Amino acid sequence: MTNSGIPGYRETDAGWIPEDWAPLSLGTIASARKNKAVAEYGVRCVELEHIEPETGRLLGWDSSGAQASIKTAFKQWDVLFGKLRPYLRKYAVAPFDGICTTEILAIHPKDDLADRSFLFQLIQGDGVFSTVEALSYGTKMPRVSWSDLADIVVGVPSLAEQRAVAAILTAVDDKLDVIAHQIEATQTLKQGLMQTLFSRGIGTQDANGYWLPHAEFKETELGDVPSCWDVQRLEALSESITVGIATSTTEHYADRGIPLIRNQNIKEDRLDLSDLLLITPEFDAKNKNKRVKAGDILTVRTGYPGTTCVVPEGLGLVQTFTTLITRPRHEALHAHFAARYFNSPQGKKLMLHQAAGGAQQNINAGNLKKLLVPVPPLSEQVRIAEVLAAVDAKASVLRERSVQCRAMKRGLMQKLLTGEWRFNVDAEMAA
Repeated sequence: MTNSGIPGYRETDAGWIPEDWAPLSLGTIASARKNKAVAEYGVRCVELEHIEPETGRLLGWDSSGAQASIKTAFKQWDVLFGKLRPYLRKYAVAPFDGICTTEILAIHPKDDLADRSFLFQLIQGDGVFSTVEALSYGTKMPRVSWSDLADIVVGVPSLAEQRAVAAILTAVDDKLDVIAHQIEATQTLKQGLMQTLFSRGIGTQDANGYWLPHAEFKETELGDVPSCWDVQRLEALSESITVGIATSTTEHYADRGIPLIRNQNIKEDRLDLSDLLLITPEFDAKNKNKRVKAGDILTVRTGYPGTTCVVPEGLGLVQTFTTLITRPRHEALHAHFAARYFNSPQGKKLMLHQAAGGAQQNINAGNLKKLLVPVPPLSEQVRIAEVLAAVDAKASVLRERSVQCRAMKRGLMQKLLTGEWRFNVDAEMAA
């Protein structure tokens, strides 16, 4: 729905807006800081990497004073806007006075024209970013300047209505921030659990099914582990460890055919089935001995070597491109336990130790076979994998909640920043 032709709205350079809104350029209601500074010890400096894309979150800052380049000085509550590669949508509200890289614009509202919270919401709206992306100059490293932004015309309500709009959108931001912290806490919990579970274990079950912590430990090549555990090389726990198919020509690809799993489809403890390539049935038939089966462990060879997942049930005939395939002996090694161990801090360290190469590290099948793996009793392996899966499930629910909340905010922004939804601003709010 648009406001086009609706009584009470008029067509302007900002589009169709309420008749009592003003079509003003960003340069009319806001300014960019021009004061320059050099980093000093104790002065907080914000770089582009400190701003999380699309969320408005400031993840940190540098206060070492080690940067020798000229910076831009900003004030608390300024809107920090990343002008380099603006399609990344990096923006945040400054929580303190400080300095930032000159690749960040420090924007502040002009008195009596714009509310600072409204300005922050306005700048992240599609009405601004659709123009920003079109104005970006440069090919490899596109940028926008303040003069580009200053010319963008937007619909501006009264200050009272600005505050009402900002209050709604800020409340959603606060909810998103809570979810983000919950996700971070869950990830921290998982890291701590992995550190403990792959070295101390869960324990043994008594006659009533309760898990009792291990009491005795022994020294191994992987450090101290419970006395009832073993430590073995991966090849002793696997039916086979092979490399997937390799093709250097597009003639083997097809519009319809057999799905091909590539490195980018392999995530930690999950398989991303989006963006799958297909290969011809004929090429698959020539490589049928390398077909992937449910329960196989897939490990990335290059790029992010060691990233591992398990092939889920019900996938059907699948091939994988150059990925390492481990087919575990199920009576000795639980696939999900092994994959989660490979993705743990301990496992990643061992994986990288086995990797070879300089700028592009890689792991080959021969080195993977030598990887040392802790081997608890199978029942304990299953339980460890279940505990970590439960934490992943919680994180997945939180991420989905975040996606839904962001979608809700996008919808609200479309309605509120165009004036499609209005407020009856009372005298108290207008004060």
